[in-house]
Amino acid sequence: MTKIDIFSGFLGAGKTTLIRKLISEAFKGEKLVLIENEFGKIAIDGGFLQDAGIEITEMSQGCICCSLVGDFGKALRQVLETYHPDRILIEPSGVGKLSDVIRAVQNLHMEDVTLNSFTTVADANKCKMYMKNFGEFYNDQIEHANSIILSRTDGIKPEKLEACVALLREHNQNATIITTPWDQLTGAQILETMEHKNTLEEELKLLAEETEHEHHHHHHHDHE
Repeated sequence: MTKIDIFSGFLGAGKTTLIRKLISEAFKGEKLVLIENEFGKIAIDGGFLQDAGIEITEMSQGCICCSLVGDFGKALRQVLETYHPDRILIEPSGVGKLSDVIRAVQNLHMEDVTLNSFTTVADANKCKMYMKNFGEFYNDQIEHANSIILSRTDGIKPEKLEACVALLREHNQNATIITTPWDQLTGAQILETMEHKNTLEEELKLLAEETEHEHHHHHHHDHE
């Protein structure tokens, strides 16, 4: 059974740092594949990953929403057939909708694959600004996460952190939220939080309900 972990978060939130920490501290001994979809050309440090024995499939065809069903599905199938990994880490671009990525994996109807976690990395200093400026794209990442890991909480004023968590809770009542600075946590502790099954089941139920509502609604967006 291959586990699939999806990491969302806006550019600069700390997704790459979190993935590195998990690779070095939590995924040891597992056969890993990282699938990235980058908006633009800012990619993860491939050298680090190859040194760690990780295969990288980069898709740089722009926005993940548009290339999801075709390129994404093909890449995922290819990875599974070629490498038979224990775990696949999917890192969509910062502007990709988390719900679209989850649905794309579900729609492939592949056996021996389990959606293991949907994690959103959010900069504790920028939650309010991003909600205001990016609206549904940012909120979608918050609403569909089963765990939200806040970055840059070290040294933040307690009242600002509380305000950030309150904003996140307005959009997601069930997700586990990590506010502890990452250097005080091990990768294994973070992974344990990410894998909370009760919040995962809630999220899948929510997605199923949304899909029903949107059944006759054609999703599209303009390229900017």
